[in-house]
Amino acid sequence: EWPLRPGIRSSSTKIGAAWINERKLMVFATDEQAVTGDEIQIREESWESNLDSLINKYIIFGGHSVFSEIQLSNGNDIQSHSHAYRSLLRAAIQDLGPEDEDDKRLVALYELVWSFCEVLFIEHLPGGCVLPYLMEIMKWHFPQPMELLNDVLSFEEPMEHPKFWDCIISLLFQGQIEEAVAMIKITPDGSELNSFLEKMPLLQNFGGHSLSEFKISWSMWQESCKQHLETSNFILDQSVDIMELLCGKLETFQKYKELAQTWYHLMTSHLLYTMPTVTVVTLHHHAKDMMGIYKDFLTPLDEILLSAMEFDAHNVLTQCIAQFKNNWWLVAHLADVLHHAKQLDTTELQYGCSLREYVILQYASELVFCEDFWSVGIDYFIECKKLGKSYLESVIPRIPLESQNKALRVWSACEKHSLIDVGSNVCRVMSSAAKQQNKLGLALIWSLRAKDLVNVTNISEKILDNYIETGGFSNLDFLDQLGSNKLLSNRLMFLGKYREFHNMIKSQQHKKAAELLVSLVESNLGPPRFQITLLLDSLPLIDDADDPCSDTDRVFMNSNQTQILLKALEDMKIKNLLKDNDTQKVETIRLALVTNLAASFLNEPW
Repeated sequence: EWPLRPGIRSSSTKIGAAWINERKLMVFATDEQAVTGDEIQIREESWESNLDSLINKYIIFGGHSVFSEIQLSNGNDIQSHSHAYRSLLRAAIQDLGPEDEDDKRLVALYELVWSFCEVLFIEHLPGGCVLPYLMEIMKWHFPQPMELLNDVLSFEEPMEHPKFWDCIISLLFQGQIEEAVAMIKITPDGSELNSFLEKMPLLQNFGGHSLSEFKISWSMWQESCKQHLETSNFILDQSVDIMELLCGKLETFQKYKELAQTWYHLMTSHLLYTMPTVTVVTLHHHAKDMMGIYKDFLTPLDEILLSAMEFDAHNVLTQCIAQFKNNWWLVAHLADVLHHAKQLDTTELQYGCSLREYVILQYASELVFCEDFWSVGIDYFIECKKLGKSYLESVIPRIPLESQNKALRVWSACEKHSLIDVGSNVCRVMSSAAKQQNKLGLALIWSLRAKDLVNVTNISEKILDNYIETGGFSNLDFLDQLGSNKLLSNRLMFLGKYREFHNMIKSQQHKKAAELLVSLVESNLGPPRFQITLLLDSLPLIDDADDPCSDTDRVFMNSNQTQILLKALEDMKIKNLLKDNDTQKVETIRLALVTNLAASFLNEPW
């Protein structure tokens, strides 16, 4: 039923295969001994997609909504749309439970990459200062300090907790100064340390002042920290470490690098106490220094983040493609946002389109063969102006049409996007399937949608043939609503008028029915073999003429109309259109028409 793409054959295993779509394969035997008669053993193999999980459905439909809004707005207010994507990912993470650890880890990686790209490529940074945004990212992705704090405070004597000092250092790493001060207060050196911590200038709390004023205030504060470190005599070694962190001593940060877990966390923490006004322009230099500390633990993700800090959007996307393999959600939406933010090169690749269009095409191809997402996939294809329609012309014929409703939606999508030939092909497939099931009315509807005049004519004739055999129609109510579509084919017009004739008979409109019947006989719109059926249909009109309850006039066909029918009967005889078993019918029709002719002469004025 569906066109197969080129497949494979194996001479050693005597098995061949052909792709139906990206998630379905037809496997068949090629060994002559495995073929019985005209039958070939065929097996259909399919598999689930990694898009089928509930969380993927959530971000796919949510992402599609944001994506559509971006296209409608032509990329205006791209910052708000980027925030919407990030909020979507964060909501998905929060909805996942402990049993969804793999999905949670994947979506968290999406959110991390998105957050870095948003800050570096899209956000409007006041004064170019990036650190407050990085701190928020670290707090979201590394919640352990606050979790550890709650655990430590649950002890009757918090200082007896084995990770008491780790908790304080972790809080300082994330700039959680108030929480750290509260913890330090109960230590022997608490008063001395807090006298500096409580005075620490924070950029996010320095509203109303210029950046230059903040730099002066912060430099004076850290200089006082350094002077105190040289002259102080702390009771505990951990207090010395805390003071060295405030002074930005790299060796001390390295000492506690396990608490930071990653180079970008440690970098953000170190910058907080060395260069809080760092800008995006110099960030990659600090990144490379910190990556050196974690050189034995680097992953492809780290290359993505470094590329972002180097403002290499193209490399960010290519690295994401490699990192996330066949899952295109992140790279497709990120490429679109970077494109609308004018951060992505629009040069065509070797594939004949831009990188943005390429990754969206891949994502759409992933969606279109999933039962839940095929219509979403079509929307993504349409937004690829260069190759989108070409792809659609290729993939739509391979979308499984399991139901009438789905087929109608696929056809409607084709009509909406002016894919006339593709939509017609869908209609032909559905019409053929309906004909095989002997659902001729349904087959006719699909052929009408395809505007397939040949098939409309053939199906109309088949319906008429069935009427000749059975004496009735079935499921042809739709003919009453065809309107101007009846004009597409003479046979269809005849079928519609013939059904209208029967409706008139049922509603006792005999005179109108007679006029319509005569016009059908005279027009020759129907197949020649159907003329005898039309003439037989005149008999009830003649027989009912004796019924006083029908119309006012007891003769429904005048002499002229009757003579037209008699002539048609003679023409059938001349043209040899009558069968041997039609003799009795012909005599009955002739006798009835002659009787009606005599009655009409008597009924008509001279």
